Amino acid sequence: MREFNDQIDLRGIPCPRNTARALMFLETVDNGSISLILIDDGEPVNNFIESLELEGGYAIKEKYPLDNFWELYILKEG
Repeated sequence: MREFNDQIDLRGIPCPRNTARALMFLETVDNGSISLILIDDGEPVNNFIESLELEGGYAIKEKYPLDNFWELYILKEG
């Protein structure tokens, strides 16, 4: 995939602030768009994915583990 409309880099932002920022960012993007979210490995990515599933209206289209962080490609449905 690796094509996206918007992106946010949340590496180095502690939990739960990173999840809150990501969800606020996703609220601002257009329906049907793909957003790239860069987020730290471990607890940050796990908490974000859980929160995204609870929120609804979004789908993780692709996810790639890199050196100590993840690239998440999120589709805003609707």
